[in-house]
Amino acid sequence: MLSLIFMASLSIFFALILVTAEKTFKVKEDKKLEEIISILPGVNCGGCGFPSCEAYAKALREGKAKAGLCVIGGEEVNRKISEVLGVSLEEEEKKVAILRCNINEETRKRNALYHGIDTCFAANLIQGGGMACPYGCLGFGDCVKACPVDAIKMVKGSPKVDYEKCVGCGECVRACPRGLYELVPYTRPLIYVACNNTEPIRKTREVCDVGCIGCTVCEKLSNGAFEIKNNLARLRRDKEFKDINLDKAIEKCPTKVILK
Repeated sequence: MLSLIFMASLSIFFALILVTAEKTFKVKEDKKLEEIISILPGVNCGGCGFPSCEAYAKALREGKAKAGLCVIGGEEVNRKISEVLGVSLEEEEKKVAILRCNINEETRKRNALYHGIDTCFAANLIQGGGMACPYGCLGFGDCVKACPVDAIKMVKGSPKVDYEKCVGCGECVRACPRGLYELVPYTRPLIYVACNNTEPIRKTREVCDVGCIGCTVCEKLSNGAFEIKNNLARLRRDKEFKDINLDKAIEKCPTKVILK
């Protein structure tokens, strides 16, 4: 009899401990957080600056991030989130990815045959995949596989970005082992120098016929909209140059490396 009483008392004792622990350590549900997570696309692209949609949702709920940063979801998703949080939605400038290389399978020069894994990452580790230019696109399409919105396609051995589809998430920037992608404001027309080679003209010419040779022609014909740094032309994206006609500079470029 005493043993039964002891066992019953012990059971009640442990039951009280479990109830107390459950009340103490129970995680309170945050319905707003759950609602924000359900609104976000769940792609975890990192375009908002956070490693996952859930991390962005938590930052939003804690007031550590602003609404309007979801590039995949776009205006509709950002509007819904701002309504849940009860805040105004700040319009974000659209950015897209540009590829700073103008070669394709026809113009790509090689100095060796490559018989390795068909990825840019692997080829870049093994003598640049046999490609002559150490700065150019390797053409295996790591960026295509990384793009979460199918905005990049391979055309003649070179990636082409559909700027209307591109959401500026930066996955291609992270995927390219040679750092050829850059996120820039989406202007119409979108003008940029499709080259990343900083070598002097002689070395550039040895490995590529369509690369920038730093000749300064574009710089002289654009009232300073283009500038040459480290043997490479770049378009200055200052507001003061937005209305300058750059057609002449584009037309006179000897290697036709300025794309529009």
